[in-house]
Amino acid sequence: MDDEAVRALARRGVVLTEDARAAGLDDRALRTAHAAELMTRIRPGAYVDAQVWAAMSDEARYRQTVMAAARTLTAPVFSHYSAAALWGLPLVGRWPESVHVVARGASGGRSWRGVIVHGTDLDPPTDVRDGVTVTDPATTVLGVARVAPFATGLAMADHALRAELTTSEVLAAGVDALGSRRAAARARRVVAAADARAESVGESLSRARMIELAVSLPDLQHEVRVDDRLVGRVDFYWPALGLVGEFDGRLKYRTDGIADGRPLEERLWSEKRREDAIRATGLGVTRWTWRTALDPALFAAHLRDAGVLVDGSPRPRVSRVDRASSATRGRAA
Repeated sequence: MDDEAVRALARRGVVLTEDARAAGLDDRALRTAHAAELMTRIRPGAYVDAQVWAAMSDEARYRQTVMAAARTLTAPVFSHYSAAALWGLPLVGRWPESVHVVARGASGGRSWRGVIVHGTDLDPPTDVRDGVTVTDPATTVLGVARVAPFATGLAMADHALRAELTTSEVLAAGVDALGSRRAAARARRVVAAADARAESVGESLSRARMIELAVSLPDLQHEVRVDDRLVGRVDFYWPALGLVGEFDGRLKYRTDGIADGRPLEERLWSEKRREDAIRATGLGVTRWTWRTALDPALFAAHLRDAGVLVDGSPRPRVSRVDRASSATRGRAA
């Protein structure tokens, strides 16, 4: 096996069997490299450098899989999760292994290993992302919302609105076009709840859980102010309870990949001071993490302990100070 020739190919990204042939290697070269753990096969006839693959996130791996499929399928139109990955829409959970495509007149039963075909009697609106044809953002969101858990659909819809990939009006029109088709009700529920003010997938997941639990829904991205002085902007706020809710995704405590270059200790101290200042207004503060939000039972227990969920009904909480002096007002993200 010509290791150097294989490594040179691997530096290009996805390597197909035909790439190896064009480089003068025989058909066994990539299979041999795979057996030697130099290359990872991500689809039939498609390989990437094993070390590069091992370092990729789940989302990046799926994007790479879609890009590989784009080179091996005939004029594909990617949809659902595959289009979502190329539009940068977030997923609650892990990305699938199969790619999703839409085909006019095809039936859902004509899928094959690694490829799920969604049949349609309409020509869906499309766009091009990274040189690949995909369904447009609204169609992508609605497609996922029809087949995915509510939290996944809501996270994608929230993000699409926040990133201005689509609008509430376009999503609503798309839902209306679905009519009474099977699973249209699932998409309708997502569109009705979608909100551009959600600033992270964790916040969207949390709100989805609240909707599922039928609790009193909070205001989003509220500014807590005292005498016109901004104390802090919070993820969730229940005015009747005098309660602030914060999703703690830990991103703000990381030392890499964020714009805030302050030392970790300084950021932790700043967050503590911010929470202390909010509590000083008389508001209560409850925080939760990914582990809690991902588990419906844990999240229900957390909201019950915080006073939001009591036998399905919110329990009022009286603030220690006049709420007029600590008035909050919402601000869209």
